[in-house]
Amino acid sequence: MKQKNAFIQNKVEIVEDRNDIVWAMDENYKLTDFNTSFSALLKRNGSITVERGIDLRKVFKTSSFFDPCEQGCERALNRYATTSKHTFEENGEIVVHEFSFQPFMNSSGDIVGCCVWQKNITQEVNNNHRLLDSERKYREAQQVADVGHWNWDMIKNEITWSDQLYRIFGQEPDTFKADYESVKAIIHPEDRQVFDEDVNRSIKENVPHDIIHRIVVLDGEVRYVHQKGKAYYNEEGKPYRMSGTAQDVTKEVLSNHQILEQNHELQNFVRIISHNLRGPISNLLMLSKIYEWGKDEMNDDIVRKIEHTTEALDQTIKDLHLSLSLKSADKEKFREVSLRAVMKDVDGLLSEEIIKSKATVKTDFSGGETVFGAKSYVVNIFYNLILNAINYAKDEVPANIKIVSEETENNVVLKFVDNGIGMELTPEKERKIFDMYGRLSGATIGKGFGLYLVKTQVEAMEGKIEVESTKGEGSTFIVTLLKSL
Repeated sequence: MKQKNAFIQNKVEIVEDRNDIVWAMDENYKLTDFNTSFSALLKRNGSITVERGIDLRKVFKTSSFFDPCEQGCERALNRYATTSKHTFEENGEIVVHEFSFQPFMNSSGDIVGCCVWQKNITQEVNNNHRLLDSERKYREAQQVADVGHWNWDMIKNEITWSDQLYRIFGQEPDTFKADYESVKAIIHPEDRQVFDEDVNRSIKENVPHDIIHRIVVLDGEVRYVHQKGKAYYNEEGKPYRMSGTAQDVTKEVLSNHQILEQNHELQNFVRIISHNLRGPISNLLMLSKIYEWGKDEMNDDIVRKIEHTTEALDQTIKDLHLSLSLKSADKEKFREVSLRAVMKDVDGLLSEEIIKSKATVKTDFSGGETVFGAKSYVVNIFYNLILNAINYAKDEVPANIKIVSEETENNVVLKFVDNGIGMELTPEKERKIFDMYGRLSGATIGKGFGLYLVKTQVEAMEGKIEVESTKGEGSTFIVTLLKSL
């Protein structure tokens, strides 16, 4: 018995410095040893004085924390080691404890008692619940975005897919074994070489893998997939794995194709209509030139209105042709454009307007001195935005225009700031002022074609234009263009 108690004593001392509750009993349910956590638990529950030799069966009935113990101890005394989890309420909170019941045997193999190890695993359970919840949300997010995750072990040539990726590629997890060759076999035959080259380039040059390609799923359906990935290298600089995402972008790609086709058809339609109208318009303008003015005042007035209307229609057709020509700009001819050189040209074009309106134009191109594009486009952008600021100056307050440049990683941002009348800007108004013949107000002369041309030329150079404005304080047009290569 002393040898048994010494063994139990040693086991309890090992865990004395932990918060786990550990105690031991003999085959008659008499307490043989315990740690301080066990003693503290009994005292909190108002049980009898804790000392060796007390009958634990009475203790089991005094606290809900010991409800699982009677059955667990009984099984241990019958040579069965068991582990179980139980939920309790403690200080208004739900806690989870794990009970481990271990039988003790003497040298003859007879059961002489058991040891109980009670551990609070609430935090672990909560962590598992949070992990499961995060995994569930991650799966749901993948389904909503139609995007999946993949990992390629290059050493073993094994690829693991998330559940959503199997759905995107039209494969069954139980039957499809993903490796580089099997995945490449799903890719459309015309896209395989480009895909392979992009993967190899990504690995060789340590740059992102980013490509949109087609795949052919089991039923022959063609889908478009946007793949992104990154290679990882060991200490010797050798690639050992690659991971990334794949998203089904079929709807977006087909929609873009449809839009491009519709735009192409619309452009052809405009060209045909304008071509067919050129003859009648020219004839009308010619007839107005040979008309004998001054014989009949009423006829003069009618012909004058016909002439003005015809001229307006003729200019509209010219504007459409100009717009189409800008949208089909030859990007191969884009070059580095000096902003100072652009401003020199604009000063010459607007010198009369600036002097007449007493406007001041200040520039600061220290944040970025060049852009990448067509100089004629950039000159026109500066010309129209400065002229716009002059036209929309406050009464009796000369326009004060400041143009500054800021350089980002890939772009140069130009800000055209004025002190004009400004406007109450809404998303609808912002869209409208960049439309063809959009107008900021009806109080100024002009067709409102300038800002449309500016937007068209900015977008032709793969840039964008935005506007910020406050009524009575002025406006800021923000033009983002590509940085020089």
